Amino acid sequence: MDNPVSKKQKTQKETAASDEGRDFISNLPEDVRCKILSYISTRDAVRTCILSSKWRYTWVTIPELSVREDDFGFSTASEQMTRARLVKFIDILLYLHNGPIFKFKLEAGKSCRENYIRVAFIRWILHLSRRKEFCEFSFSSSSRHLFYLPATLFLCHGLSILNLHDCRINLPSAFEGFKLMRVLELQGCVISGNDIEKLVSSCPLLDELVLRTASFGLFNPNNELSLKICAPKLKKLIIHGRFVSLLLKTPCLVKACFDLEVRPARVNARANLVEALGALPEVEVLGLHQQFFAYLAAGCLPNHLPLTLDKLKILSLDVNLASPEEASVMRLLLQNAPNLVELNLTNSTTDRGDRFSQMNSTMTCAGLWEIGSGSFFMSLRVVELYEFFISRSELAFLKFILASAPLLEQLTVIKEQVTDATEKEAVVEILKRIPKVSLNLQITLE
Repeated sequence: MDNPVSKKQKTQKETAASDEGRDFISNLPEDVRCKILSYISTRDAVRTCILSSKWRYTWVTIPELSVREDDFGFSTASEQMTRARLVKFIDILLYLHNGPIFKFKLEAGKSCRENYIRVAFIRWILHLSRRKEFCEFSFSSSSRHLFYLPATLFLCHGLSILNLHDCRINLPSAFEGFKLMRVLELQGCVISGNDIEKLVSSCPLLDELVLRTASFGLFNPNNELSLKICAPKLKKLIIHGRFVSLLLKTPCLVKACFDLEVRPARVNARANLVEALGALPEVEVLGLHQQFFAYLAAGCLPNHLPLTLDKLKILSLDVNLASPEEASVMRLLLQNAPNLVELNLTNSTTDRGDRFSQMNSTMTCAGLWEIGSGSFFMSLRVVELYEFFISRSELAFLKFILASAPLLEQLTVIKEQVTDATEKEAVVEILKRIPKVSLNLQITLE
């Protein structure tokens, strides 16, 4: 027969264990609670104050704040109500926050058009600029209108990461630079060429620079869109925008991608190839997309580059192989990359008429791909060719590659509009008949 006292004690232990299990969230250590809140929006983090007394003030110590305007709008709310909720929330958030703030991220909406938000933005930035630990700021907007960035942001001298989307940027005349800046990203922003040059050169520790869909001529389409990047410690550079001239002084650059729109009629006869690529002695990964080759080919082509790209391992290109000028630039670039391991090439001749004329024309560019003495590519392992039509100029290039790469392992050709299996087999047979020096080559047609 069971002892009544023992049975009662057992029941009490089970109840206590059950209560402890139900209160597991409340008993989490403070650092764990902060870590959990870092994975959700700051507005939701504030709501956790109702969970228990231990969670009530956890949100005031979150070091990374992320606020989205869309979180404050409801189906019945007007834009004015949404804007008022957003401003009030951020004002209270910054006033009550009782710990270090390392990062502040703001995703605005239509409210960024209003001067009311701009005034509030100045207030928030002034508050953050007084915090010595504040080092990362990110701003974006879902509105189609550009946000006039207040000059107060440039008072945050301790910033090391700055990410701005859809802003109009005018550097204040008294700007002293971001001495600790390591990562700078401007996407969809409008900034003058002089200001971007001043901004970059005022960041002596800059390690990564991203300029996407950026306009470098301040609102005036007749401006000379000159872009000069001077960053002695820069290792990663991504540029997508409009320009007339590009000058790089980036001796430590390891990864670079240029995805540029150019107006060839306004490009002068300078040696664009030398200016753009002559200062990349350390580059390992290089991407040249859209009309960048048209820009390189528009200037005076040198007989050789001032340096050899010995460290270049991965090269991605958009090239019109039917253009003798662009093909010449590519040949010059390839012969200066002796240690290339991977080549990704997209034939940018997209016009259907050009494709058929290219296919049936005499071998205008064939002479450019004649094989010289010795192999070009002693390290090349992978080649991927996109948007190929198997024209004469393309076949001439393929013959050059296959005769110059003794260690090539994989050739992938993505042909435009392979209509049926019979055509695919015919194309594969053409590719197989091309003389090759590699003994372990696998050819794939997609």
